[in-house]
Amino acid sequence: MSDLDDPVLRLRTEWGLDFARVRRVLAALDGAVDVSELVAASGLPRRDVESILAELPPDKPSWGAGVGERAQQTLPAETTLAARMAELAAGLPPSRWRFDHVPATPGTMARRARYLASEYELGGASVLCLGDHDLTSLAIGSVSPEAELAVLDIDERVLDHVASSADGLGLPLTAAWSDLRLALPPSLIGTADLVFTDPPYTTEGMRLFLVRALEALRPTGHERVAFCFGTGERHLVKALEVQSLLGDLRLALEAMLPGFNHYEGAEAIGSRSDLYICRPTKGAKVGEAAASTRLTRSRRSNPAKVSTSRIYTRGPAAEEASASAIPESVRAAALAIAGEGPAFLVGDGWDEAAVRLPDFFQRAATWATAARPGPFPFSDGTPIINTYPDHGGAALRTLLLTAPERAVLIVPRRDLPDPDLVSAAYDITAVPTGPGGDPAVITVARHVRPPSDHREVILRHILLHPGAKIVNAWRDALLALARDAGQPMTKNEGRARIAAETLPPSLRRLRTWELPLSALRILATEIARSVTVS
Repeated sequence: MSDLDDPVLRLRTEWGLDFARVRRVLAALDGAVDVSELVAASGLPRRDVESILAELPPDKPSWGAGVGERAQQTLPAETTLAARMAELAAGLPPSRWRFDHVPATPGTMARRARYLASEYELGGASVLCLGDHDLTSLAIGSVSPEAELAVLDIDERVLDHVASSADGLGLPLTAAWSDLRLALPPSLIGTADLVFTDPPYTTEGMRLFLVRALEALRPTGHERVAFCFGTGERHLVKALEVQSLLGDLRLALEAMLPGFNHYEGAEAIGSRSDLYICRPTKGAKVGEAAASTRLTRSRRSNPAKVSTSRIYTRGPAAEEASASAIPESVRAAALAIAGEGPAFLVGDGWDEAAVRLPDFFQRAATWATAARPGPFPFSDGTPIINTYPDHGGAALRTLLLTAPERAVLIVPRRDLPDPDLVSAAYDITAVPTGPGGDPAVITVARHVRPPSDHREVILRHILLHPGAKIVNAWRDALLALARDAGQPMTKNEGRARIAAETLPPSLRRLRTWELPLSALRILATEIARSVTVS
């Protein structure tokens, strides 16, 4: 090992994403004569250049023989990368208009990755994409295979395509389900060095995605947010609103590249959008879960109470969409099946006072992940939770998050939970609602049937411990099984049984309610493997 290796590693750790700038200093060392030349070559202030030099051995005949060569990085040609991205994009599921999906061109996917990799040190960095219908994560992994990749998306099909494509490319990637209107997965709060997003181009959509981006960042002093935004020539006031929003969130604009992103559609904005790069400044809420909005019980007569879920330009969650009332037959069926005791109403569309779904979800997530959770924060009756019309994917996650004894769910029929996924702990029963049948009403009840095998024992334990990471709850269940069998097991032996290093990254890092459905489906198979290991 060279005596330069350790100092360079220290610089890489200290500078994080900005080690790319340090590379320019190191690359210029072989030929530079003085500090002024290094400043000119790197663009770094003199004080920073001097601090870098202070890390290098002082007894070298030159400042860095050989360091410049090691500092270089080679990026694939844009045409080569664009061709690869076109192949990957060919398997993408169709765009969903209600999520404002407009596909970027393969050239844009390649251009994003090359730009970010040339400006920032992505190797070894944690990169999170908030929504990834444009496969930016795969493009970044293709230019920086050492990057730690994670993708959040509300669309299960996108998550499946990204995860399977990453596996085919040999890229470790954490795929997590998230409806950002409800919460950022706590497992990913404060973990990212760079967050990339192409959010809905509404003011509330931009605000929400940027707030979630700040939550996800790891406070190092070198973290970045990269996002896209475009507007038509006649609507420049929207661009001004975005600039004002950046100030409100304490985000300093580092770069804005006009017309950087090209789309297959989006003609209202010229099929182009700009790429913004921002740095959090003092006062930005970096790595902190956004404060849950004040607990309120909203009424249909006051639609302003539910406006924060309206972030898109189209569909039931569009900014200008009217509130959807729960059909009377559905409402009556849900209240009747809840029984005569007190009922706790959650979601939009009720005639009665109800807690907003984002408030409920955020409060429950805070409770589940607290070091000492205490009593469940909503305990004044059977919860009747409405995820209709546009939070259907949250129905199963709300069940997994709250682990209730009993609950009633109102769910868009397309999003009905698969009973097999939770059968180790719960029975799900459909409730007749009369003509139409959409949304559906289901009851969820925790059962006490003896588990059929060890796999079911472990799965039940995991389902009933929503605050624990999956691998931790899994290990604890294995230890309990061994103890009951009179064959105590150490924690290390439990970890070896799980063999977490062979699991998909999502199962290693997340909780059940943060998983894509596809990952949740393979969990039982992986558990069965761990209980059959000799």
